[in-house]
Amino acid sequence: MRVDLRGRTIWFLPAILLLAGCTFPGPLESTAQPTPTRASVSLWDAYRWAEAAVRSEAADAQPVSASAQWSTVSPETLLQEPPQWAFVFYSPGRRTVFDLVVDAHQAQVANRSQVWTPPQVLQPGAWQRGPRDALLVFLAYGGQEFLEEHSQAVVSLHLAAEEGKTVWNIATLDWESQETLSILIDAENLEVLLILP
Repeated sequence: MRVDLRGRTIWFLPAILLLAGCTFPGPLESTAQPTPTRASVSLWDAYRWAEAAVRSEAADAQPVSASAQWSTVSPETLLQEPPQWAFVFYSPGRRTVFDLVVDAHQAQVANRSQVWTPPQVLQPGAWQRGPRDALLVFLAYGGQEFLEEHSQAVVSLHLAAEEGKTVWNIATLDWESQETLSILIDAENLEVLLILP
């Protein structure tokens, strides 16, 4: 007597799959993947990493400035650490300015330029605690109202030495209306030095 195993295999396979709890997959549905968020980094961490990176090339490098930017920002998100910092360092021995970019994963020298006039360098001081207090001053002096009225605003923060003072320059721009607000703040005592609408 001859047994047709092929016919039985066809019938047994669906039964085994059903008993095992398997089902045939249907068409794949596209699921929205969450947008990856970039890890934030504090000014102090970013500064230490930038300093280590630049001093591997120039041991006498000194900080000149630090900058950060927030896009499509609200008053709440402005107080969070940014995902990236940009620094400028100056080496008197090499008469060279180094531009560095730092994020939560790396610090790298992006550019080197020789200069003949030394820039003002940042001295140790209150700025090393970070920009949070300066950002709160910015919000109190019109920044909060500006950001609430302009949901697509971009905020730029720049720290540098100007005329013997270390200052935070915080500026916001709404791309659609081209409206701006800029506030200059003394980094040591948080005094508002200038407001430009």
